[in-house]
Order: sequence, then structure tokens, then C-alpha cells
Amino acid sequence: MTVSPATIVDALLRLENCTRFGARFAPATGEHKFYPYAEILQRAQHAAALLRAEGIERGDRVAVILPTSIEFFDAFLGVQLAGGIPVALYPPFRLGKLDEYFARVRRMLGKIGARVLITESRIKRLLGPAVVGVESLRRVMDAKDLQGGGNWRPCEIDPAQPAFLQFSSGSTVEPKAVMVSHTNLLANLDMMKQWLVYKDESELDRGAVCWLPLYHDMGLVGCLYQGLYYPATVTYLGPETFLARPASWLQTISKYRAVISPAPNFAYGYCASKIRDKEMEGVDLSSWRAALNGAEPIDAHDLDCFCDRFAPYGFRREAMTPVYGLAEAGLGVSFSSLDDAAQFTEFDRLALSAERQARLGAGRKLVSVGRPLAGLEISIRDDGDRPVPAGAVGRILVRGASITPGYYDDPELTARTIRNGWLDTGDLGFFHADNLHIAGRAKDIIILRGRNYAPQEFEELLVEVDGVRRGAAVAVGSVVDGVGEQLFILAEKDSRSDRPEAEIEAEIKSKILAGVSLIPHHVEILRPGTLPRTSSGKLRRSEALRQFLAGELAAPAEVTALKMLREVGKSQLAWMKFRGEKS
Repeated sequence: MTVSPATIVDALLRLENCTRFGARFAPATGEHKFYPYAEILQRAQHAAALLRAEGIERGDRVAVILPTSIEFFDAFLGVQLAGGIPVALYPPFRLGKLDEYFARVRRMLGKIGARVLITESRIKRLLGPAVVGVESLRRVMDAKDLQGGGNWRPCEIDPAQPAFLQFSSGSTVEPKAVMVSHTNLLANLDMMKQWLVYKDESELDRGAVCWLPLYHDMGLVGCLYQGLYYPATVTYLGPETFLARPASWLQTISKYRAVISPAPNFAYGYCASKIRDKEMEGVDLSSWRAALNGAEPIDAHDLDCFCDRFAPYGFRREAMTPVYGLAEAGLGVSFSSLDDAAQFTEFDRLALSAERQARLGAGRKLVSVGRPLAGLEISIRDDGDRPVPAGAVGRILVRGASITPGYYDDPELTARTIRNGWLDTGDLGFFHADNLHIAGRAKDIIILRGRNYAPQEFEELLVEVDGVRRGAAVAVGSVVDGVGEQLFILAEKDSRSDRPEAEIEAEIKSKILAGVSLIPHHVEILRPGTLPRTSSGKLRRSEALRQFLAGELAAPAEVTALKMLREVGKSQLAWMKFRGEKS
């Protein structure tokens, strides 16, 4: 009888002789490179031996800032095999807002008390300002140097110890480091493995395709660890490759006849609008059985556009699979059926916002995100923490073996979020026909004239406004002296549009008036890239409002060769200061 692993290290060691399955890296140019899992384990063991020799001890937090690459596997898994706790942080991807990036990374490093940072030379050239003043940080290492280690020796690891820390992609200024224990991680991997059933050995060979960043839980747990745990082959593209040429995602799925590939909702709309017919020549998507759609609100329009656009290339509507999850639950919480088309239901808008009741009628079209994974319970509660009847909207609470023990070095936040074993997700939802539906985020609720509105109710009305950049508009509420809370719309202009801003503003007001019988107090048309986003690309509504009210909401600075040279120079000076601090 096979003994279940107690830690992720135990699970990795089972791959010692696994040469059939592995990780394949598909760079933007050049040959695709395949690494069998046996080789990946060996490389991680070499990295662990070197990290131990460098003084990494059990429980030490090690930050990893690397792109999608074999070196990410070396570093992240190597830290775990050494008994440390890896933490993946995002590389600088918004070059026009580097000061904001440096400040956020500095707070993250300080929050976790990172002892070592592992990165690469290209990223390190810019990273200096992010490390200055981080008292805990003792060493910065290049991932390419991790293969010089000696023999790895196992160490005892407590299954309750964090397997890694995952910074929540939420919108707060203060970073939150979710503790995902070995027990949590293995429990969620097992739950998802039971649901994501491959039909035969050939499907395991074809496996999954992942372009998601590995610093995000959907990429890290849903792709990297799920591939290792099953095991099954996963083909990786960098997120920058997908964003520059979205057809590369679908072409890779077709090339390897992949079965599973996840993405947030925006990616499906992005593909439908950006990919040209010429790029789809010879592409066959009929092997794609689970197009997981999660990590952000799911839009019916985007989903329909994708399904219709790529049906001629073999994509089946039944493959589109809405899911719900969050880092605090390991990853997955509820998944819809693999065999049925996504189920959208239209609910009465007034009943949802004013009565917090899900009744059929005109207004908001919401998708089912299925039922809880085996081993998890979902409860819908009111603001007094009391269960509500079926069909009532309330806070979504989750309980089970994969739920985090809390946030690193933040007992107050932990106590507010986890009560009597139940995780308060911060999301609002309800059950309809025994399936979970997400209605919004509790902290984003806008209260107007005594009624509660989810910001998506307004944002969904702006999808087709000519001149508004798709997926780049936020609805927020703020108190205006003398009149109470009012609605503000902050929307980025589509760079391809020459429509006057006054016309765009007028149409926004008209759409919202027709949809919800309200007129926004203020509409602000912004330059592309102005709205703040999380590392996973989600819009940060509360931060956008804060910056707007403070007069700080500004477009990214233009990235020129001269500016980059200046940033590199600033970084070099910062590195000199950092070395002086540690000497």
C-alpha cells in the first residue's frame, strides 16, 4: 500500500525515478526544453545542499524573484528541500511605476523577515532600491549559482510548518503573507487531483499548459505543484509571452494536445479580441477538456466571445470550466462540472442589491462556480456570522484541511479572518440550484441611497462603451460633504480610440442611468495604465480611489532608454548602500 506523503518534500522524493513526465519550457524563441521530474528533483537537491552550506536553516524565509524558468524550480523547491520557507515575489513588470514596485517589495521582504533573496542578473540590475533598509536580509544569490551544491541530506520537517508563504493578491496597501502549511498544500492538491481526473496515460503525457506567473497561487499550486503531485507533464510559457502574443497559448495547447489549461477571465476576452485568423491556421483545440476560469469575476460576455470565436478550431463550450478559489484555501474551493457547459443565470438586480436575495429576473447574469471540492465545506453567513437560507446573499466562509492557519506575523488579521475554524473569504455569494455563485467583495460594496451595490454591477455596464479600455474601469464609492456616499467611475481610455473624452463620459453616465437608475457623481477618464493593479493584474479599487482623492492617480512614466539607464544607475548605487549596511 502506498503511504501518503506527510510533507511536500515527501511527495517530491517520490519522483526520484520519474522520467516519463516533467516540465517543458516553451520560450518565446528557440527550442522547447523538457526536464523530467527526476532531473528536476536532482537539481533541487543540489540547490538545497548549497543553500544549507550557505547557512539556510529550518524555517528561514527565502524570497524568490525569478521569471518562469527551470531556475525558479531550482530555487523554490531547493529551499523546501533545505527546510526553509520559500516566498515567490513578482518581478518588476510595470516599468513605468518602478518606485511603487520597490516600495511594495521592500514591505514584503520586511514583513516576512526574509534572510536570503534569490534572483537573476537581469532582474538584479533594477532591484537595488527594493532591498535597501531590509534589516533581516543577509544575502542576495543568483539562481544560476545554485547548481554547485554537494550531496543533499534530508532534514526533519514538521507538516504544520509553512510549505511556503503566498502574498495575497488583494488590493490592500499592507501586504498579507498567507501561510500554506505542508498539510494544507497536500490536502488541496489531493482535492483537485480527485476532481481533475485524467482519462488515461496519454492524457498524463499531454498534461497541461501554463502561462500563469508562478508567483501567483493559480500558477504555483494549480500548475507547478499539481503537475509534480499527479504527476503529469506541464508545458510552461512566460506570462510576458502570452501578453505579447496571446495566440502562443492556444498554439501550444494544440501542439502538445494538452488536456488542462487555466487562466483568469480577462485572458479569454483578450484572446477573443486580439488573436487573428492567420495565427490560428492549423490550430486544433479539441483536446482541451478543462479550460479553468477563475481568480477574478467571470464575465458572460467574455466567456461567450471566446467559445464562439474558437469553436471553429475545435474548442468545445463544455470545456469552459468556471472555478472559485483563493490562496487562503491552498487554491481550489469549488469547481464546476467538467462535462457540462458553464451555467449562467440572470438574477433580479434590485433583489440582489436591496434585499440580498437571489431571485430570477432581469439584471445581473452570474455564473455558477460549482460545488465544494471533497473535504471542504462552504457556509453563507450574514454580518452577524449566522447561516442564511439558500438563495440569500451573504459572506462566503470555508472550512477544511486546506485552510490556512493564518497570516505570517499578523495574529490580529488571522483572528478576524479565521473564526472557529471557518475562513471568512471576504467574498459575497449564494447558493442557487445547489451551486455557488459569487456576487462581489464585501469590502468593495458601494452603499447608495440605502442600497448595497457590488462594483461589478456598474463595471459590467461599461464593457461595450466605445473608447473605454476593456477591463480597465472601476466603480468606487466615496463620501461627499453634504450629500453622503456617491458613485465615482474611474476609467482608462482605449489608446486606439480618438473619441472625445466628453462623449465617452456622457455614454458612461447614460449606460449607468439606463442600467441601475443612477447617475455617477463623477467620471474620470484616465490614460492607459493609470489604474493600480495587484501583481496578478487585478484592479485595486480602494487604492485607485485613495490615489484619486489625494491627487496621486497618474499614468505610468514613459519608459525610454535614458530612463532605464538612470534606473540601472540608481539601482547600482542602492546595491552599494545595501552592501555597506551588511558589512
